[in-house]
Amino acid sequence: MTFPTVHDIDDDGAAETLIWYGDGRVVALEYVGDDDAVAPNSLGVWFGSRINQGIRAIIQVRLKTQSGMRHRTVVAIAILVFVLVSLIAGRMQIGGFGGRSSVLWVSDTAREVSGNHHAPAVGRIEDRGVVYAPISGRADTENCELAALNGANGHSKWQYQIPAPDCTIHAVADPTVADYDADGIDEVLAATTENKLIAYDPLTGDAEFEHELTSYGYTKPIVADVVGDGDPEIVVIDVQGTVFVIRSDGTTVWTRQLDSYTWGQSAVDDFDSDGEPEIAVGAGGSGQLYLFEHDGRSAWETPVSFESSITWMATGQADGDSAAEIVVATARGGLVAMVDGDANTVWERGLGSFAAVNTVVDGDGDGSSEVYAVAKDGILYSLAAGDGTTEWTTTLTTADVQMMPPPSVGDVDGDGTIELVAPTNDGIVSVVDPRSGEIVWTYEREDAIYTHPTLADIDGDGDGDVKAFVMYGRGRVVAFDFGR
Repeated sequence: MTFPTVHDIDDDGAAETLIWYGDGRVVALEYVGDDDAVAPNSLGVWFGSRINQGIRAIIQVRLKTQSGMRHRTVVAIAILVFVLVSLIAGRMQIGGFGGRSSVLWVSDTAREVSGNHHAPAVGRIEDRGVVYAPISGRADTENCELAALNGANGHSKWQYQIPAPDCTIHAVADPTVADYDADGIDEVLAATTENKLIAYDPLTGDAEFEHELTSYGYTKPIVADVVGDGDPEIVVIDVQGTVFVIRSDGTTVWTRQLDSYTWGQSAVDDFDSDGEPEIAVGAGGSGQLYLFEHDGRSAWETPVSFESSITWMATGQADGDSAAEIVVATARGGLVAMVDGDANTVWERGLGSFAAVNTVVDGDGDGSSEVYAVAKDGILYSLAAGDGTTEWTTTLTTADVQMMPPPSVGDVDGDGTIELVAPTNDGIVSVVDPRSGEIVWTYEREDAIYTHPTLADIDGDGDGDVKAFVMYGRGRVVAFDFGR
């Protein structure tokens, strides 16, 4: 729950108090000044994703209008409700944070499973922000879908339903929004348990392109000009370790089969300074890191950690040259390692089991990049990208969690400096100052989180008004607004 906010929602000239609960409900309190005793009337609540759907139920509280008492009574009731509900429905804390923090909306996409772990994608379609959420449900049900949600309020725009026989916890992998066919319009691409890569019309959800895979996809497709012909290709890797590079017309440029399954995100970049892109892929079972040339030739493969899964990967600039570096994290042993384009391990750190990374970026503005990593113990590390030394640590949770998703980085309060948005497996979302590790804001919800947040300027106006979209285990997407 967040602090109460005040708005004239019914345009009657008098402001109402809105109280946002941790489960997405909103209670509106309207204060009517007469001599009646305090008496709730017209009981009702909203879900955040339904506020503007005409389902408006205002709790009318009639207060005595004694001189000088009405305002103080309203404030007292709002604070009392906040304190009481904070104890039972989750908490929001605000510290030294430059933003105006609130829950923007909560999607109406809850399911009877608790392991949703694929991150949503965000795009601008016809000048409107849209969130594309991969929703999993129980096996053999019709509850698995790719859901398109209005970025401003969470309303449903369309759903692409996965057939019941294919409905599982991995039904739709992380989607991506990109113009894969160079027609000037972004599409939505995702791999599904139908053993297909599908490109969807962003406005209708109609499947306009399909490509068969050997198994279901686990990671986000990448759209890039891999072969250097000026046209984009799609890079997708299925869970069995088959690497596909596909043209927009559906023809295959090349495929390669790894000797292990994969579930860490792959990357496309120039890792060896030859002016051409390469594809970096981490193997889940063997702990091998692979680098493929743009034409499919193997550049190299190297063991990062024997007998341990590479579960997370990030890329970025660590040493100031023209080549990008690769950072991987493993499950068993919790190794975080940086590897350069010549297959050299630049440094490695053992952080504990189920280490995770997502970004390599200059978070503190000192001119050198950092790697932000977590492990099962709930500690967030800021590591110098150049040598892996620890710059600071902060504890995000002390709970005995199953794993920890990595943070995402962006200027979420529009002040010109970036922040870390760091989730925990036990349902906490924190905003962390990357310069010091100080936790400046937290939100708690009784639902697990298994993946990193998605940050986006959904308004598309470039003013730094970045929103955060968090997928919770039970299938709801929570949108956070940190704008000034």
